[in-house]
Amino acid sequence: MNKVFNPELPNNNLAVLPPDVDFRDSDILIASMKASRSVSQLRTRLTLSKRTIANAIDLFSPLFVPEAVASSGVENIITTNDSVYIAKIEKIRNLEPVEKETLRYTDALEHGAHIVNNRGFLATNDYIKLQKMLEPAQNGIRNYPGTTLKNPVTKKVYYTPPVGEKKIRDLLSNYEKYYNEKAPTHEVYARMAILHYQFEAIHPFGDGNGRTGRILMPLYLMVQQELPVPVLFISQYILNNRDSYYELLRGVTNNGDWKSWILFIIEATEKQADYTTSVLQKIQDNLSKTKALIKEKYPSIYSSELVDFLFSRAYFTEKDFEKEIGVSQVTARKYLVALEAEHILDKKRQPKRNRYLYVNKKYTDVILNI
Repeated sequence: MNKVFNPELPNNNLAVLPPDVDFRDSDILIASMKASRSVSQLRTRLTLSKRTIANAIDLFSPLFVPEAVASSGVENIITTNDSVYIAKIEKIRNLEPVEKETLRYTDALEHGAHIVNNRGFLATNDYIKLQKMLEPAQNGIRNYPGTTLKNPVTKKVYYTPPVGEKKIRDLLSNYEKYYNEKAPTHEVYARMAILHYQFEAIHPFGDGNGRTGRILMPLYLMVQQELPVPVLFISQYILNNRDSYYELLRGVTNNGDWKSWILFIIEATEKQADYTTSVLQKIQDNLSKTKALIKEKYPSIYSSELVDFLFSRAYFTEKDFEKEIGVSQVTARKYLVALEAEHILDKKRQPKRNRYLYVNKKYTDVILNI
């Protein structure tokens, strides 16, 4: 127990990784096995197709939006899945600040996924890049004192992170090494919890630390080859249990209570892996039904590329459709009319514009309720 911890003094004595944690504790082992089983089922669902992982990242990228919305919600940045999907299409209009912040989260998560897919690891400069994508106006390692974490109501300081750019970079170097080393299978999920705590405790940036740290969790599972795509709605669990999340984080800092924190994150991983698998199953069911319907009624327009396109966009424009399917404007309109007639697509007029957005209801009925 850290009896001398003073929340108002910089935590420059923050211990490097790994901490003194018993990974073979029976409760942690049992929880890890359950989480591993759930993540394995999710991995199977994500790799059912013969697509390359790079294409899979693009295909599943709409599912980054609910994670972005939930992670932003943890920071009291409140928006909805629907408004963010539409904002991704309507970037020409003046977006609301919350839409911009959430869109930056989806971009950062996708960027990180491509780095891991191409290179197999993430370095400190990648963490900096991800944070810069989240907070363009406040990017880079903190090089100034005075950062404290306070209760927003009482203003009581509950944590002061380390100060000094060299100190922070040294801690991140240690973090990077632990993040990228191959973990024993039974330690992966406990290590993910440890890494998330450590990133929060280092608090390397002026802003965006929580969101960057939550992005790094599913990317860690990619690094450890537990998931091919960072689709794990773990921020939703954190948002739904936000008080416990912060209380358990402080429990590690104040009391050295690693076990309770680790079990919380492992349980979050298990439950959200199961939930994400169920979401993907619903999407796959709807995709299969849509594919069969188009094949039966419109064999001349059917292609796997068309169905993949429909289930990789929540909303899209006619121009998007023409470009991705590789057809003329006249042919695109013919296809779209047919898909509307079968109630596969709806269309809605874009605000203040004489143009339409097309909506794949078979897809959005699932993902807008995540």
